[in-house]
Amino acid sequence: MVITMVPTEPITMIPPSRWRFVFYSFAFALGMTTLWGEDFFWDTILCWIGYPEMIWAVKKKIYYYYLLEGSFYLSLMFSQFLDTKRKDFWEMFVHHIATLALIGGSWFGGTYRIGAIVMVTHDVADVFLECAKITVYLKKTFWSNVMFGGFTISFFVSRLFFFPTKVLKSSVFEAATQVPVWPVHTIYCIFLCVLQILHIYWFSYIVKLLIRVAGGADVEKDDRSDDDGTPTLSSAEDKKEQ
Repeated sequence: MVITMVPTEPITMIPPSRWRFVFYSFAFALGMTTLWGEDFFWDTILCWIGYPEMIWAVKKKIYYYYLLEGSFYLSLMFSQFLDTKRKDFWEMFVHHIATLALIGGSWFGGTYRIGAIVMVTHDVADVFLECAKITVYLKKTFWSNVMFGGFTISFFVSRLFFFPTKVLKSSVFEAATQVPVWPVHTIYCIFLCVLQILHIYWFSYIVKLLIRVAGGADVEKDDRSDDDGTPTLSSAEDKKEQ
């Protein structure tokens, strides 16, 4: 979730990040154009009014949006075992499992309205993340710090503010006023809470790195890197000495 360490040959890491940057940008744009004109995107209680009779009224653009996101996260779950292993390997694995469970469960359960909002909420921060990684690999110090700042802000707004105040609130409280509580929905809410816990966990890494960047260090390494366990960030003074 946070900026990755620059490897010995950073140029080889650019294509994967570039691909993910393109995907997240496209997915976020698709999600916003899909949901922008929907009334339930602005008033989340409408995600539940009329349920379950409304489940057969899914629009094609939401169907394709689900297909895109579901296939991508499924690929991430398996490709994670081929990537460099990080300290939060199992946290990421749990994240992928929870995400796929929410995508699949909300689709087959007919709660695709709130499910689509969950997906678009998660894409925006990853756009900045992958862009920041690319600038780090290219050793563009100024732009890597700028993109990291954009990532920090977008992560906080989308996952620590919008997600709990809109998505969690709607799923737990608004849903209870419109539809009967059933076991599957309870599991759905549990997975949403798991995601929120992971958001807080990852944001602690972001804050640590943000403090170092504010102190004059450059974004060069992720606290999750599994080589020596200690983050090393190049300060401006170090660079002058070199």
